[in-house]
Amino acid sequence: MKILFVKKKHSIKILLAIIFVSFNIGAVFAQSKTAEPSSIDEFVESEKEKKIILEKRELWRQTFESKSVDNIMKYYTADILSYDLMAPIQFEGESMWRDNWVNFFNTFEGSIQLTFEDLTVFQSGDLATIRGLTRLQGETATGQNIDMWTRETNVMRKINGEWLIVHDHVSVPMDFVTGKALINLKPIKKK
Repeated sequence: MKILFVKKKHSIKILLAIIFVSFNIGAVFAQSKTAEPSSIDEFVESEKEKKIILEKRELWRQTFESKSVDNIMKYYTADILSYDLMAPIQFEGESMWRDNWVNFFNTFEGSIQLTFEDLTVFQSGDLATIRGLTRLQGETATGQNIDMWTRETNVMRKINGEWLIVHDHVSVPMDFVTGKALINLKPIKKK
């Protein structure tokens, strides 16, 4: 009876050791599969999805320049959350976001143009982020000429096969001494 008890105790230790080794081998394997990519541009699971996202961004730009509120809203989810250049500090939901677009487009007399620079896509499964610098050019209804660069990030989610924006963030740096937005900054020239 004593020998059987020792064997069971020994068997439990061996079983625990096997579980421990298996767990550690699995953790090392999982860690090697999820290690950070060597380049930020490699954080895209699918070049096909990246291409679709960039094409969608270009269509969004064209829609923006057409100043069509109805068409621009097709790029967003109903529960959109945005941090935009204008007040308030955040826009929540489709209705509030639509009102923002109406006000924004009414600010400009004539055409408005956008230029994108340094667009970078990150994509994993049904989530993606696209970021870059955006140049806005146009003339306001009061005759003020606008030519400014902003920082922009969009978080997208693939819903029913379509990439839609769930979060939109547009900003400019500020001067903490004066409290004023720095709208005359330009992208840093790459070497």
